[in-house]
Amino acid sequence: MGLFQQGNIQGVKNRYIIRQERIKREGSPYYNYEVQVVAAAACVVIVPREYWAASRKYEPLDWAEIVNNDVVDVLACWNGNNTIIVLAGTIRYIEGGPIHQLRITNNDGAVSTTADKIRITMRREPFTIDKWARRQK
Repeated sequence: MGLFQQGNIQGVKNRYIIRQERIKREGSPYYNYEVQVVAAAACVVIVPREYWAASRKYEPLDWAEIVNNDVVDVLACWNGNNTIIVLAGTIRYIEGGPIHQLRITNNDGAVSTTADKIRITMRREPFTIDKWARRQK
């Protein structure tokens, strides 16, 4: 391998490290999703890397805000094992761990959700001093 090739490899590695440090400092942009009509007792699955191709470079996303402006309660389940109930007219947050998949289930047995009344915002949070302190335990 020539000197020029070695320099190119080092340049790519350095740019990657600089980019990862910037992501830690700044986090990712916000990714928004508005839930369409979900039939009674049905669910919609949101996989960030499939809905927002640009989010792949920030994986894993670790923060979500669920705004339920609808009249029905929904169940939010992320990564298949963590769940919270989002009551009608409330805002709930998911934070503290990676979110690879988010499933929103309509808990009502007779009423469908209204289109665009449930909004989900996801992002990768910046690495703060609080997160650093939690990892030191």
